[in-house]
Amino acid sequence: MIDVERIQMQLRAAVRLSHDAVAVPPFTCFFNPDSDATYANYAIPDASVGVGVEASLRAVAELFRDRQRRPRFEYLEGFAPDLATVLEQQGYQCNMRSLLMVCTPDTLTPPPWPAGFTVEALTPATPIDVVQDLMTIQARAFGDPDAPRTTVTEAQQFLTRFVAMQLFLARLNGAPVSVASLTAPHAGIAELAGVATSAAFRRRGFAAALTYAVTQAAFAQGIDQVFLTAVNVEAGHAYARAGFTPCGSGLVYVL
Repeated sequence: MIDVERIQMQLRAAVRLSHDAVAVPPFTCFFNPDSDATYANYAIPDASVGVGVEASLRAVAELFRDRQRRPRFEYLEGFAPDLATVLEQQGYQCNMRSLLMVCTPDTLTPPPWPAGFTVEALTPATPIDVVQDLMTIQARAFGDPDAPRTTVTEAQQFLTRFVAMQLFLARLNGAPVSVASLTAPHAGIAELAGVATSAAFRRRGFAAALTYAVTQAAFAQGIDQVFLTAVNVEAGHAYARAGFTPCGSGLVYVL
């Protein structure tokens, strides 16, 4: 059974481990001390709210501007179905509607495994250049495809900030090709995030295989539900091959 409230709770709990949290009831604002990028800072509703929160929304916007951040909300539509209308009335625009998908031990499905494909979980003993490989693949997949290689300093800063996040790197015949992360679990739930494959290796089943491997590792740790948000239905096909089922939407609103 999909418990949207429990998933939303995990989202709030996980981001508290890496961001500064400021309460503006009925919302909590999360600020990344290392980045003022729009995607890295956002507010999350603490309750299923809608009308009557206009004053709080103005306070959230003022707080973001005081910190030189762009006001942004990120949440699950099913948790607060009436909030979008109020946000739009306050001048926010929907920046993204993603596909919420969930997997349980009963639905986990092994996809075809590509020849020469291996998955490793990073540990404190993993060399820093491997962390650089992982971060560079993600940076080029989710941002600038020509982004420079992640530096040692950036990789070390990331590890310090996201100490509770589990990182996974997939290789094809030894060469790094795909990456993913698993956020800190809360109440038996964790998020599979940052699944990315280098441009030259896409559409070869790597995302589905990596998704399966990471989700299987999560269930082996006692987690009973893994969720993710796919950027669109097409991207969701890869996750569906590993046993993830669509169950709603994730929303991002930016002022």
